[in-house]
Amino acid sequence: MLRRNFLKYTSVVVAMALYPNTLQASTDTAPLWIFIQASGGWDPTSFCDPKGYLEKDLDSNLNPTSAAMNRSFANADIATSTSAPAIKYAPIRGRDDNNVDYEFSTFFDRYGSELLVVNGIDTQTNGHDSGRRYMMSGKLSEGYPALSALIAGISMPASPLAFITGGGYDETFGVVAGTRLNNMRAINELAFVNRYDDTRNYFHQNDFERLQAANAARTQRTISNQNLESIKKLAQQYGLAHSGSNELEKLVEFLPDDINTHPDRNNTVFSQGRFAMAGYKAGLTASVNINISGFDTHGNHDASHIPRLARLLKGVDLLKQEALNQGISDNVIFVMGSEFGRTPGYNGGNGKDHWSVSSMMFMGKGIRGGRVIGSSTHGHDAQKINATTLVEDESGIYITYAHINKAMRKFAQIQNDNLITQYYPLSGTIEELNIFS
Repeated sequence: MLRRNFLKYTSVVVAMALYPNTLQASTDTAPLWIFIQASGGWDPTSFCDPKGYLEKDLDSNLNPTSAAMNRSFANADIATSTSAPAIKYAPIRGRDDNNVDYEFSTFFDRYGSELLVVNGIDTQTNGHDSGRRYMMSGKLSEGYPALSALIAGISMPASPLAFITGGGYDETFGVVAGTRLNNMRAINELAFVNRYDDTRNYFHQNDFERLQAANAARTQRTISNQNLESIKKLAQQYGLAHSGSNELEKLVEFLPDDINTHPDRNNTVFSQGRFAMAGYKAGLTASVNINISGFDTHGNHDASHIPRLARLLKGVDLLKQEALNQGISDNVIFVMGSEFGRTPGYNGGNGKDHWSVSSMMFMGKGIRGGRVIGSSTHGHDAQKINATTLVEDESGIYITYAHINKAMRKFAQIQNDNLITQYYPLSGTIEELNIFS
């Protein structure tokens, strides 16, 4: 990515000038939020809301038919996490990015006690764009930023790397600059803007520092000569964009030495998460969007979908270990979800189509794990819950992404920020569900 693109993304925050006195940095030690989007529509019945084949689904040769919820395991074989009896999972495995088997039991047994699973979510849509937008913002209609952007904009408004994104729904609408940094070459180009190659610079270092000082002085004059607050904020953000290379150099200092040689560097979740952790340790990053694609398996579902799930679960597993190695394991929050689920049974091409019931998984700082909230029938229809007790209740409500986003805003302690209350509220008839505590 060229520096001019970085400046373009950063300059987007000029819209913050429309929201005076809204973005205030938190005084608490804030966590790193890692949002992982499984793009295409994942199949919860194949991992965290398991539904296996029944005896009635077998043909005369005892093979599962297309009517089976899943052909890879029997319903009687559904496994239970050894660390959390409430957590059930599909007893299967898939090939990771290195073509090595990854057992789902590895993830669910290791992290079950930390894991909060929300099943039976009514996504209210079968559309990719609307589903991603709803999951990440709490609004089906357009116009709301992703929660990851809101968290970054409110907690670290002055950092050029507050919000790192690898894709998915990452609309910011000006509350923060979304920075796409997911490879070492791009980071080096942005961090060391005066470097031509490994041995040469564009300008002598003294001349480069004089240019930087002159640019900073010009920006300050612009700020001083303006009476309009919006223009002042624009000039401040312009100056921030041009001074960002110094901050990026800090990020480079915290990148692991094996960033380009680690055997699992091709795992999208792991590689992008490591960049975000480096930014967090450098004091620059509050949240990251990680997008892993390939879940829209209308054909050949089992052979295509299960390996993608394995790569996602292994990526989170690796990031958990990385956080421990980096000394930040107590300050990371994982949010995992997808725009919708997949149909019960298989289509004529052995695939599964779009289905408006899904699941999400959470773990990390402050989240009470070892729990499952919500449920679905064996046919993967959502079941209602009591809004107060969160247990199954035929007279209750369906969990939606609006409920989850409202709960996450409260958990992140941003629900009362002026930016939220004035411009992006989730109010009206949306019940408040005490999901995380």
